[in-house]
Amino acid sequence: MTNGKLLMGLPIAIDYWKLPRSDSKFKTFLYFLTHLHTDHTQGLTSTWTETIYTSSVNRDLAMSMLNVKPELIKPLEIGVSYTMTLPAEHGTNNETASKCMSVTLIDANHIKGSVMYLFEGSFGRVLYTGDFRWCEAMMSDPVLKDLSESKGLNLLYVDNTFEFIGNEFPTRENCMNQVLQILRNHPYHRIIFGCQTIGKEDVLLRAALERKEKVYVPETILSIYRILKMPCDHFTTEQADCALWFEKMHQISQFNLKKKNADIPTIAIKLTASGLLYKSQNFKDDELIFTVPYSNHSSASELAKFLDFLQPTTVERIISTHGNNSGGSSVIDSYVSKMKAAEMTDDESSDSTESSFFTGPAFKSQVPDYFCSAVSRIHSPDAIAVMETENTALSEDMDVEVPLGKFGRFSILNAIEEPLMASKPENLNVVTEEANELIASIVSDLDRFHEDGNEDYIYSDAFIEKLMALNMIYQPLTGITCSVDVSKKDTLI
Repeated sequence: MTNGKLLMGLPIAIDYWKLPRSDSKFKTFLYFLTHLHTDHTQGLTSTWTETIYTSSVNRDLAMSMLNVKPELIKPLEIGVSYTMTLPAEHGTNNETASKCMSVTLIDANHIKGSVMYLFEGSFGRVLYTGDFRWCEAMMSDPVLKDLSESKGLNLLYVDNTFEFIGNEFPTRENCMNQVLQILRNHPYHRIIFGCQTIGKEDVLLRAALERKEKVYVPETILSIYRILKMPCDHFTTEQADCALWFEKMHQISQFNLKKKNADIPTIAIKLTASGLLYKSQNFKDDELIFTVPYSNHSSASELAKFLDFLQPTTVERIISTHGNNSGGSSVIDSYVSKMKAAEMTDDESSDSTESSFFTGPAFKSQVPDYFCSAVSRIHSPDAIAVMETENTALSEDMDVEVPLGKFGRFSILNAIEEPLMASKPENLNVVTEEANELIASIVSDLDRFHEDGNEDYIYSDAFIEKLMALNMIYQPLTGITCSVDVSKKDTLI
């Protein structure tokens, strides 16, 4: 799954790692990289042959994590405008048909190295956010401030991960405090942090400082932290002596935690707001797993403020909204419809100050009071439109796998027919949760096998026990019996 785009009508590819097709309008593309999460790097490998423009941090990460050739990556400074020549169309002379544009990088406040891109030329002004988290401090960014004051943004490609009203979560600092409180409430527990490869390292550092001990991270993660210039004396690759652990999000499950608790009291903290992508609800903790919605994406209200601040003429979503089950209204759709209405009714009084549509009664009825009172008053743009998007991936901070669990993509519900579900309403939720925990653990073992090539993960008695336990849950619901002969492990894979 990929969250990259070709800009409309332009030979500009952002997080899009494909060469032009033979029937393409353009001979080649200019390639830009926003950040190093895997849903933005699909297709970018050691065999890549085209020039890439990105930030200096992303350059170092791409060389280390993806083995991209150093000579292909051109680092650009944030806040500096660069002039570039756009590739010509097929059938034209390069010298006469090529046009120039400028590109400026803006800090995206997502993860270290992440950037937005502002493109300016005869085509107008186009801002591509990539993944980002809006905060009030960004209103002081000189490039964004100029866009806001000039009201000259023609097209905005925006990260819409949490665009639906109701997708709200605390600031990262507030979430950090929640994590520290969990640590203080469990002073003698081993704490496992569910993380992505990049993006939650600041939480681990604060945990290390709080506990005054080092955090275990794998060697591959530590090498990344060195590139990010983290204080690596707070991290170690010696797991046995640590009570604070880094672990990939999809590896955390009740099944694995219960086994760890047989050795030492252990809890896990998942650092994600991804549950909102499937079901708007308060984040609930269970016996062993705490979920803290530490997110590097904008919440719905933050996204609304961003739109309110920039007033783009046209908006296009970077991420498809297919599969979002929140059932709420989109702040992007609200922006478009309300501003269109304002344009139609207020053309004759354009000199007067207009209230932001986000302060209107329809919007106020769906969001907390604290948000509506904080939105600024601005003028409406000349015209508003939303562009259709291609089908892309919807996830928060994707890193190898979408986080697994109760609402994950491997849900056992996909394997059970609807009539069968209706016939056992009294225990289906319990059965589903148990099955999903087993599936998450099995997938984790398979991932480790594929990453390390170590057959111990899949030929162990523990792995076979998981398969047998899953079969015992599945068989009564389906009537299908799957016998597992432990003595014939070699035939199972």
